[in-house]
Parts: sequence; C-alpha cells; structure tokens
Amino acid sequence: MVIRRLVGIMLRITEDQGEDGGRADRAEALGRGAVLGRAALVPSSSAPGTRRSSDGRANKASDARMGSVSFAVVGAAKSGLQRISALDMPVVSATLCSMLCDPSVDERWRALHAVGVVVQAHAALLHEHLEAVTSAIVGSLSPKRATERRRLVGAAGTCVRVLERSYACVSFHAETQTLAVGCTNGRCVAFDLRTNTRTSVLDMHGLVAAVAISPLGNLVASFALGSRELCVWDPQPSALAMFAKSLFWPTDAEAHGSVAPTKSMTIPDGFLVHSDVPVLSVMRTIKLSWTGDSTVLLQI
Repeated sequence: MVIRRLVGIMLRITEDQGEDGGRADRAEALGRGAVLGRAALVPSSSAPGTRRSSDGRANKASDARMGSVSFAVVGAAKSGLQRISALDMPVVSATLCSMLCDPSVDERWRALHAVGVVVQAHAALLHEHLEAVTSAIVGSLSPKRATERRRLVGAAGTCVRVLERSYACVSFHAETQTLAVGCTNGRCVAFDLRTNTRTSVLDMHGLVAAVAISPLGNLVASFALGSRELCVWDPQPSALAMFAKSLFWPTDAEAHGSVAPTKSMTIPDGFLVHSDVPVLSVMRTIKLSWTGDSTVLLQI
C-alpha cells in the first residue's frame, strides 16, 4: 500500500486534504517511513483517483484539486519511491507486477509510469527482476479489451523505450511488435505485444548481456557473458514446431516455448576482460547490432 500510494501522489492523482506544503511533507515522510520501517507515519485518509459525473465527464472540482497538486508533492513522492527501491527492490518489483495485473486500467497506467521512474533511478537493482517486470508489462496490454489497450499502449511504449535505453539486453522491433529480453538466469525471452504473449524462450548459459532483433524482426541475436555464447534464433516459431515441442514436454509448461538456436558460436576467452567491474558497466561495453538481414556484429 505504501508503494501504491507513492505512485498515486507522484502521478498527481491522489486527493489529499490540506495545503501543498503539508502534502509534500507527508509524501516525504512516507519515503522516510518506508526506509525506516515506519510507514504508519503517513495517514491513509485520501481517496485516489478522480470522481466522475453521471455522464462520464470528470468533475470540475476534482480537476481543480488535481491541478493544484504542486511539483513539490510529485517530487517528494518520486523521491520516496526511489528510496524504497534502493532499500528493497524485490518488494517494489513485486508490487509493480501486482499493479500491472490489476483489473483497474488506472492502476495499470500508474504502474507503467512508475516502472520508468524506477528503471531510470535504479536500473542495476531492477536488472535481476527484468523478466518478471517485462512479462507483467506485456500482460497489461490485453487485446481482448480494445478500449483499455488503446489507453495503455502509449504508456507501455514509453516504458519499453526506457527499458531499451537502459539495458543492452532489451530489444524491441516496432513493425512486428516483438520484444526480446535477456535475463540474469540465462534465459532470453521473446514476447509478442500484439497478442500480449510470450512466444519463445532460449536457454543460454550465464547472464545474457546483449540482445538485438534483426531489421526484418524474424531473428534475434543474443550473447551470454558466462559461456561467451553468441546465438541467433527465431522469436516466432511456427505452430507446427511448437506442437512438436509440446509432444516432448507434455507436462512442462515452461518448456513449451523453448527454442533451439539456428546458429551459435563461442567467443574465444581472450576477447573478454575478466574483472570486478559491475555487471551493467560491462554490459554497456558489449553491443550487438545487425549490419544486414542476416549478419550480426558483436562489439566488445
């Protein structure tokens, strides 16, 4: 509840009572209270969201109150969210994933914006939870609810671009709406944002440091640090291939999406410098790029 309340204040949709200064103090206290394990410092008497009239238009008084929320309030709430993220990223990640799965479209919209804030502040801490968060982002865009999807697709697109800028192991292809994510556990996962589903999983050995989708969107290149594997694989396996795969793993749901690389090679050990440099710093020096429809370049 603490994190959800902070997200609400940060996006100027919480209607607290009192002057802006008082609200800013409470938001700041919320951040301090969470860090110190004393979240009860902040009262929970507010009612998030805007009230709407019977004809569906936003209530003017509610709009006026929303507009009066100062940048100090938003900044204090944003700071509080960042503090909690630095203290306990697993809790923040789980909360954001829960919000992204919430039936309320408003809650999912807030969570999409909050993910961007957390990534920009603590990309290294969120890295371990990247697969879960990305899966929740994709899952929030249900094609069965067209109206909700239209409202969320802009925020989701912004969130994906932030992830792509922050991590070399995230790649998005706009035309095919394919999103590929490399994970710390050696998995490389492909998602189809049109159907909000996970389409395939490539199991590599070691942290996946870089991912790149080909210009046509039909191939993904991925590089794993530990094993020094460079693999090229199909993110959209055919229905026949998926059916054949299910025959071999009839009871393992995770294995149904597993794919084998179409091509792979191991980079000689001498090309990589082993050091105690943080993982994200190492990943920034490794880049995958496609120089054509069938040629990929690995820069170390």
